[in-house]
Amino acid sequence: MFIMLNSACAAHYLVFTWIFGVCYGFVLLSSAAGAGNAADILEPGGSWTYDMHTVVLLNEKNESGKDVGFLVAGEVLVQVLWGSSDQQRLLRFEMSPQLYIKSRKAPSPDGFIPHSSNLDSIENKQFFVHWNQGKINKILLPKNEKLSIANLKKGIASLMQFQLLDSEEGNETDSSGVCKVSYTSTGPTIMKKYKTDCTSTDLPYVYNPDVLLGINVESDRTVTYEIDTSGDKIKRINSDEAHVMSLNAKENAGNKIEVHQTLLFKEQSAVNVIEGNTFDEVLERAINQERIAFTQESLVIEKENELNEVKKFSNALKDCRENLKGDLLGKLGPAKSFMKMVTSARISDKEDIAKVLTSGKNKPILHQLYDILGFAQTKDSHEAAMKSLRIERPDHEEFIERYYWALSLSAHPNPEIINDLINRYLKQSDIPRKLKETLLQTISSMAYRLSKFPEITQSSKKIMVKVEEILIHGFEHSKDADDRLIILRALKNLKSDTLIPFLLKTIKTGTLKEGSLAWKTIKTLNPSSWNGDVQKAAWRTFFQLDKVHDSSARTIACDVLLESHLSDDALKQLLLFLLHDEQRYEVKQYLWQRIKMIGETDENFNRRVADIIKSNAQLNNYHILAPKGLSTALVRRFLESPSANGSLVAIQEMDSGIVKRGTVDIVLEKNESHQDICSLGIFSGGLGSFISSEPPSDPDESATAGIELTLLGTQIRPFVFFSDQGELLGHVWSGTASEMTPAFQALALLQDHREYVRLGSGFIAELDVKGAVSFDLSGKISISLWNKNAASVVRKSAGIVVEGFSVIDTDFVRSQAEFIVSIEPKLNLETDIDFYSEAKLCMKLSQPEFIVRHNTFKIERIPGSKHRLRKVTYRKSIVPGRTYALNKKNNEMCNSISGS
Repeated sequence: MFIMLNSACAAHYLVFTWIFGVCYGFVLLSSAAGAGNAADILEPGGSWTYDMHTVVLLNEKNESGKDVGFLVAGEVLVQVLWGSSDQQRLLRFEMSPQLYIKSRKAPSPDGFIPHSSNLDSIENKQFFVHWNQGKINKILLPKNEKLSIANLKKGIASLMQFQLLDSEEGNETDSSGVCKVSYTSTGPTIMKKYKTDCTSTDLPYVYNPDVLLGINVESDRTVTYEIDTSGDKIKRINSDEAHVMSLNAKENAGNKIEVHQTLLFKEQSAVNVIEGNTFDEVLERAINQERIAFTQESLVIEKENELNEVKKFSNALKDCRENLKGDLLGKLGPAKSFMKMVTSARISDKEDIAKVLTSGKNKPILHQLYDILGFAQTKDSHEAAMKSLRIERPDHEEFIERYYWALSLSAHPNPEIINDLINRYLKQSDIPRKLKETLLQTISSMAYRLSKFPEITQSSKKIMVKVEEILIHGFEHSKDADDRLIILRALKNLKSDTLIPFLLKTIKTGTLKEGSLAWKTIKTLNPSSWNGDVQKAAWRTFFQLDKVHDSSARTIACDVLLESHLSDDALKQLLLFLLHDEQRYEVKQYLWQRIKMIGETDENFNRRVADIIKSNAQLNNYHILAPKGLSTALVRRFLESPSANGSLVAIQEMDSGIVKRGTVDIVLEKNESHQDICSLGIFSGGLGSFISSEPPSDPDESATAGIELTLLGTQIRPFVFFSDQGELLGHVWSGTASEMTPAFQALALLQDHREYVRLGSGFIAELDVKGAVSFDLSGKISISLWNKNAASVVRKSAGIVVEGFSVIDTDFVRSQAEFIVSIEPKLNLETDIDFYSEAKLCMKLSQPEFIVRHNTFKIERIPGSKHRLRKVTYRKSIVPGRTYALNKKNNEMCNSISGS
C-alpha cells in the first residue's frame, strides 16, 4: 500500500512538472515573443521611448574606499520604419544624453547630479540600424559625427541585438567587439545573454608571457531582456559588466570597472511605415527624408584620440634627470622615473632621442639612458642608440654592454632589432671579447623571449633556428677554448630543447669546463624535456661511469636526477652512493643536502627517502648521514601570501674548504608556476693551495674567482675578479676590493602590460600596468695573509615600483583609478673565512626590514570644466628583518670564528 501511494504521488508530481514546464514555455513563447522570434516584438510602425541610465564606476579591486564614476542619462526613441517577412527590420533611433557626476548634494541612492560638459554641445542626430533575424548587419551614423556620441549610439544599438530562444554558444559582433554569446531563459518573460571572450584585434595589446610577472584581467558581461507580458514590447534591458585587473604576484593590487546600463520602457506610440520591397530601397527613402548624410560603420566602437599627456624623451628627462643618477640605483626614485622615461622613449622620434644622448649634461646618466632605450625597443630608439655607440672606442664598451643587457631583459623583444644584432655579429670581425659574449647572450635571450609568445609568426620562429645554427656552427669550428665557453653560456640563454643532443655530445667529448657549462644549460630547460638520454647521461656524469667529470658537472647532474621523478629503485641507488668511498666527499655532502632540501617541501619524497634508509642498516647510521663536508642546499620562505610565495634557494658546493660554486636564488611561486627573479652565483677555482691544506680537485686549474648574475632568467656575462694567482695577490696587497663597490647596476621593467577593453555601453577602457626595478649589486672583500683570514659582503639592493591604472577617456569626461605598490628590499650575504690552522667558513644570509607601500588614487575630471575630483588612500605594512638559518655545521663554524 505504501508503494502504491508513493507511486501515485510520483505520478502526480510528474504530471504537475510536465504541465508547469509546458505552461512556462508557452508563456515565454506566446506572451513574450509569440512564435519565439525577436522580430515579432519589433513590429513595423511601432515606436517606443525608453529612459536610459548608464552608470560607469571605477574602484579598487576589492571595492574598498569610495569609487569615482559618472552617469549618462536621457531618453532613447526606437522606431520600426519597415519590416519584411524574412525578419528584416529598419530601425530608427534618437537619443538625448546628459552627463551626471557624483556629489554629496545628490539624493540617494544614485548620488548623481547633472553637470555641464562637452556632451551638451556635441551635435546629436538620429541614426539607422539594419536589424536582421536578431542580429545587426549595419549601423548608419551621421557623417563626420564625433566619436564620443557615435560610440554611445553603437552601445545603444547593440542592446537591440538579441534572441528570445535558448541557444548554445555562438559568435556575435557588437560594441564590445567579437564575442562568444549564449542565451538562456531564466523566467517566463526573461532572457539572459552571456558574452565571453570578447576580442579586439585592432587595438594594441602588450603583455608579459611570464605568468607571475603578468596581469590578470577577468571580465563578466551579461545582458538581461524583460519582455512585457503583452508580448508587444521590451519592458526593460539591463546590461551589467565588470572588468577586474590585478597583479598575478599580488592579487589585492588592482582595479575594477563596473558598468550598469538600463533601458526602461516609458511610453509607446506609432510611426509611419515606409513602403518598399528591399531594405536598401527603404533605407534610401528614409535617408532622403532626414536630409542629412550618413555613413555605414561597424557596430564595434572606436578608440578616441588620446589626450597626448606623454612628454617627448628630451622634455621628460628634464623632470627625471636627478632621479637617474648612478648612486641612487637600488632605490625607488630611479625605478619611478624609469617607467616614465620608457613610455616617453616609445613615442619619441630618432632625432629627439639622439639629441639627449649627445648632450654633455646627460653624460653622468648615460648608463641609465641606455637602460631606458633597451626597454623601449622601437625602431627609432634602436637606431638612435646604435648611431651614438662606437664599438671601436674602449670608452663606449660599458655603454654598449648596458644597452645590450637592457635589450636582453625586455619581455617584448623586437624581431627587427634581433635581426640587426645578428647581422652586426656576423659582419663585424673585430668585436672585443667581452662585447662579443654580451652580444651573443643578448641575441640568444631575445630569441628565447620572442619564442614565448603563442602568436609568434613564422618569421619569428626562423630567428630562433638561425640563432641556434650560428651558435652551434661557431662552437664546432672554433679552436679557441674561451670562445667555446662563451658560446655555451649564450646557449644557456637560448633555452632550446632541440639543443639537447648537442649538449650531451659536449658533455661526452668536451673539456671539464665545457661539460659543466653544458649541464648548466640543460638545467635551465623545462624538466619535461629531460628525456631518457638526459637521465642516462646524468647517471654517467654523477657516478663518473664514462670519464672523470668536474665536481660542478656532477652536482648539477645530481640536481637533474633528483628533479626527474625518480623511481624508488633509482632513488635507492643515489642514497647508496653515500656509502661509497668517495674522494670528493663534498659531492656526497651536496647529494644529502639536496635530498633533505627537497624533502622539506615534498612530504611524499621525504617519506620515500625515510623508508629506503630504514630498510638499510648501513645507511641508517649517523656516520653515513652526517658526512664530512660544508656543501649546503636549502630553501627558506621570505614571502607567504594568497597571491604568491617567495623563496630563497641557497646552494653552495664546496671544494678544498672554499666555495667552488654557490648560488642564492630569489624565486616567486604560484600554483604550478615559478619565476626566477634573480640569481647571484659565486664561482672560484685553483684557490685550494692558497688557503687550504686539502688537495684541490684540479691541480692544474689557475686561480680564479668571480660572480655570475641571472636576472629574470637571463644570464649576464660573468664578472671575473681575477684569473691567476698573481692578479689575486695584486688585489690582496692593494686592497682594491676593500670598499663597497658596485659590480652590476641596472634599471629593468618587470611588468609591462597594456590593453584596451571595449565596454558595451560605448566607452573604451585603457588598462595599463608597468613595474620597474632599480637594481644594485655591490660588494667588498678584505684578505689578510698575516692573520690568515678573509671577510666579504655581497649586497643586493632593489627599488621596486608597480603602477597600474584603468582609465576611461572621452571628449566629455575622464575617470581613472590607479594603484602604486612600492618596496625597497635588500639581501646581504656575509662570509668570514679563517684559514689559520684549518679552514673555517661562516656564512650569514640576512634580509633587513623593509616597508611595503600600497597607495590608490581615484581621479575624475571634465574637459573644459573646473571640475576635478581626487580620492587618495595610503597604506603601508612593515616586513620585519630576518637572518636565515643555514645549517648546524655553519652555526658551529660561526661560533668558532667569533669565539663564542
